[in-house]
Amino acid sequence: MEELKTLKQLVYQADEQYNNEIFLKEYINKQMRDTSFHDFRVACDNIAVWIQQNFPSDEKTHIALVGTTSFEYLSAWFGVQCSNNVSVPLDTNNSPENIADELFRSDSKMVFLDEKHVKDIPLFKEKCPDIKYFVHLKSKEEGMLFLGDIASEFAGQKPTGDVTEDELAAILFTSGTTGVSKGVMLTHGNFIDNTTCTPDDDYHGEKLLTVLPIHHVFCFTIDILHSLWNGVTVCVNDSLFHIQKNLKLFEPEYCTFVPMIASTILGRMQQAAKRIPLKKVIARETFGKNLKAIFSGGAYLSPDIIEGFKKFGIDIAQGYGMTECAPRICTGIVGCPKPDSVGKIVRGCEVRTVDGEIWVRSKSVMKGYYKKPEETENTLTPDGWLKTGDLGYADDDGYLYITGRKKNLIILSNGENVSPEEIENKFAAFRPIKEIVVYEDGTVITAQIYPDPDYKSKDIQAEIRKKVDEVNDTFQPAKRIANIIFRDKEFVKTASRKIIRARINE
Repeated sequence: MEELKTLKQLVYQADEQYNNEIFLKEYINKQMRDTSFHDFRVACDNIAVWIQQNFPSDEKTHIALVGTTSFEYLSAWFGVQCSNNVSVPLDTNNSPENIADELFRSDSKMVFLDEKHVKDIPLFKEKCPDIKYFVHLKSKEEGMLFLGDIASEFAGQKPTGDVTEDELAAILFTSGTTGVSKGVMLTHGNFIDNTTCTPDDDYHGEKLLTVLPIHHVFCFTIDILHSLWNGVTVCVNDSLFHIQKNLKLFEPEYCTFVPMIASTILGRMQQAAKRIPLKKVIARETFGKNLKAIFSGGAYLSPDIIEGFKKFGIDIAQGYGMTECAPRICTGIVGCPKPDSVGKIVRGCEVRTVDGEIWVRSKSVMKGYYKKPEETENTLTPDGWLKTGDLGYADDDGYLYITGRKKNLIILSNGENVSPEEIENKFAAFRPIKEIVVYEDGTVITAQIYPDPDYKSKDIQAEIRKKVDEVNDTFQPAKRIANIIFRDKEFVKTASRKIIRARINE
């Protein structure tokens, strides 16, 4: 078998190795829909041939996708790859205006979308006159092409040509937690390196529940690419509101969560444990009988949450990465001996710290930001080091520790540096607090707190104030919270459930 270098090769290799085994499981209209690795490859090929017939082969066509995880969405994503063009996955929960802006800035010439944004097509056409086709992923709509018709038009045919590992595969927009989103350019080699950087993995034949937004690189690489490589069945969670229902329905061996989802589920289990003392029964009722581990990424996971799950007999492993690294820098280790870390640095990734900031270099590091040379120059060094913007350090055993974000650093009037994340993480497993953001207000440290509306308490604010006092006692005076502001609504967040600090007063 030839060395794996491109996403098209990954789809073909998965078909060759796993063929009629199930790649995707979806529960639609009270019926289970299964798609094999072979049928998935055939669908990708059919779409790829249509694209090659309708766009010139001598230039890269940027093709956007706006939707949720499904067979249709993924076959379109990889159909673009098999046609040797560039995928531009966008956040379906973004505003129509922001989607139009990213369509324009990414130079997209074609858009796959689902029902949610059909009404926005006039806006997209107005803002992006170079878009040639709009294709509905799920159904026939007047004035639009339909994915099903595209796939059937060239059934049985295979696309021509190929790409190299250094060519652009996708443009993924960053979440934009502090400003305008940037288009991260990831090559085929970036994706393949990040998919295969944990060579001892053996998940063949097992099931994974995919929960996170499909446009997000953590979900795409860890759930989708990793499953194609290992022969894993991807079970599609159709809504964040249906996670626990779908855990029982699919009974997966693995799940991937962000810490906010993990914390919410743990809180519910802890509440149930007050009524039912048998923790293993609660765990089985929550996750089904097959669960082996949960993998968490996207933000810092408190050791208290890891310990909380362990009391229910569940392992949760924390990893670390960023879109610019496709995304893994560290991988989650089940039963990690160092729960304060964010995992173990993956194979082939170099890490060093410069003035406290973590820099990384590997084959997974992006090509740069699309049409943003200054931002690229500020983030990538000439010799290939990616400046992560995170503060932290690596130990002698290859485990990485994050202490905060460089751009969030609070510099007090006395010159002392305070990382707000260091303070916020102290409350990560404290049930009465749903969300907390710490920042400097004038000359003092302030905490905006959104109490958990599901937490039963006679005086939740008093409980929170008591906890703040306890945490303050563990810090020197400069790091203590001096002011508390209670909120009556959640903070504004990105699609991956990260709080947008630039909008904390909304």
